[in-house]
Amino acid sequence: MHEYAVIGHPREKVIFAIALASVFISNFTNDYIYQWLKCYLNITYTFALSSFTVFAILYIIFNKWLWKLNTFKNLFHFPNLNGEWECKGLSNNISLNKKFDWEGTVTITQSWDKILISLKTKTSTSNSKSVTGGIRYFAGVGYELSYHYENIPNASSSDLQKHEGFCILTFSENKETAEGCYFNNIKDRASYGEMNLSRSEK
Repeated sequence: MHEYAVIGHPREKVIFAIALASVFISNFTNDYIYQWLKCYLNITYTFALSSFTVFAILYIIFNKWLWKLNTFKNLFHFPNLNGEWECKGLSNNISLNKKFDWEGTVTITQSWDKILISLKTKTSTSNSKSVTGGIRYFAGVGYELSYHYENIPNASSSDLQKHEGFCILTFSENKETAEGCYFNNIKDRASYGEMNLSRSEK
């Protein structure tokens, strides 16, 4: 997985809020345990739970789960694209001057701060290397995701070779469908094409 950005999302402010909450929680916890030990066990002991430890715990919880809450997603237009997507594509081969239909499965693995877009077809596997320009929200249209990928052919596909490319996908506002296009490095695979995605049934 690699880092990505959602355009307009105040990531630094969210991190600051988590840090501020960590200081408050650690101080409150330390004071509470100190008073409890003194009151109920007659023990005077200074409990030291560092704010850094609390920050790490809160960050993990937020990064894995809390950002997926509808309130957060709707407030910041932060899409949850996790899951499998059925993909139907059309490839335009420049060197052969032919078009080919193909099918595959796109798997998106996403947390608040990292993402990985994988495409598997009968002949190859592609994985994103970076998100270019971040995810951008367009009201009434949806979420545009652009990324740089690396494609590795299957061992049985001797006529294909490893190459890199660029893909742009626009997900609908309900995040159930997407459409877009891709462009391969013309030196390694002279082709470009279209993609249509639909979320697989859970």
